[in-house]
Amino acid sequence: MITMTLLEEKSRVERYLRETSAQLSSFSFVNIFTWQEFFQFELEIIDGNLCVFARHEAGTFLYLPPLGKNVSAKTIQTCFERMEKVNRNKGVSRVENVPAHQLPLFPAEEFSCYNKGYEYCYYRKDLAALAGNAYKSKRASYNHFVKNYPFKYLPYEDALHVECAALYQEWAQSRRPVYAHNAVALQMLEENAGVHQLALRHYRELGLTGRVVVVEGKVKAYTFGYPLNENIFCVLFEVADLSVSGLGVFIFREFCRDAAIAPYKFINVMDDFELENIQRVKDSFNPVVLLPSYTVTRKGK
Repeated sequence: MITMTLLEEKSRVERYLRETSAQLSSFSFVNIFTWQEFFQFELEIIDGNLCVFARHEAGTFLYLPPLGKNVSAKTIQTCFERMEKVNRNKGVSRVENVPAHQLPLFPAEEFSCYNKGYEYCYYRKDLAALAGNAYKSKRASYNHFVKNYPFKYLPYEDALHVECAALYQEWAQSRRPVYAHNAVALQMLEENAGVHQLALRHYRELGLTGRVVVVEGKVKAYTFGYPLNENIFCVLFEVADLSVSGLGVFIFREFCRDAAIAPYKFINVMDDFELENIQRVKDSFNPVVLLPSYTVTRKGK
């Protein structure tokens, strides 16, 4: 019931999102929808702006800065008053996913801004071509896969849901030993299972583009993404069987070469979750820009 209610808000949320110029992956209905198992999203109009509040057991926070053309100091003040009214711990009251260009909405004398990480953005043509010395090792991985495995690169369809869900569980199980001493990473593995399930079930309604790689009759990799704006395509997630050498590079490159993605100049692959191995992989594809994302709190709270 929650799922359908949120889907009914899709056009309204996207209308307000179009009024922003943000390049962060969180500025999308897809991002909000796929995290609804962990947050109860509440949409409220304040001063003509759409405010997306997220509520969970610790309290309520703003999932995004207010969306609209007339966000003012009064809008921000009202948002914090609303959060502080319901939060026992006033430190929970905050604004997440604030892009750099919106930091002036939060003057330093009143607010504290914390850089919580960066999203990685690439030229799509660079990833599609993998040309030059900078991509020598990536070409080698790609070519190794193509030469050594019988494969099919296919559009995702409903009939593949069960196989993709099983692949995620196998992939997550293989990652647990790597993150054995990182409680946050282990929790993320569990939470992302729900995110993937929602995307796999509702990819049509969400406007997601999904692709799979079948090796010897079995789904060994899948990836999904969505347009963030007219120039940027965001890769929502990618899962590949780690025992199949070169498969990760193959599906990433093929996705960037895909006709459905070709109109976009940039590819955003989101952040690295503050995990060193993911950071190394994303750095190795030579991002053209790192997009900072900030969390904002009121001083003295």
